[in-house]
Amino acid sequence: MKKILTSVIICFILGACSSAHRVNGWYPVADSPENKIEGKAIVTIKDFETVSLDTVTSQDISVIEGKLKADKVQKWADATESRIGKRIGFVFNDSVIMAPTVNCRIESGDFTINSLDKALILEIYNSLNNNN
Repeated sequence: MKKILTSVIICFILGACSSAHRVNGWYPVADSPENKIEGKAIVTIKDFETVSLDTVTSQDISVIEGKLKADKVQKWADATESRIGKRIGFVFNDSVIMAPTVNCRIESGDFTINSLDKALILEIYNSLNNNN
């Protein structure tokens, strides 16, 4: 009985200490070196209408260019407007890949995802194509 109770307590502690899984997408991010996610997703990859891969601009860098579904464009515009001067980040597999500072309201529904890690961008792109 004592072993069972100890096991239950350990499982509870480990479960309480684990961080929640984040759905891949765009999130508000704190202005800190840790790239701490501040809230719920603005949009997720399920909200992406199209994505394309640009590898022509530079041999060492790949960029994903995307557009949101029409019903998410207003949410994106409002979220980017409320984050002017603050950061939003693209989260993939529970990691913030990039977190630019928003300079203006983005009404087009367009976005880009980039990283100096070309292999990571290719992995993200392949994942996005498999999920859409």
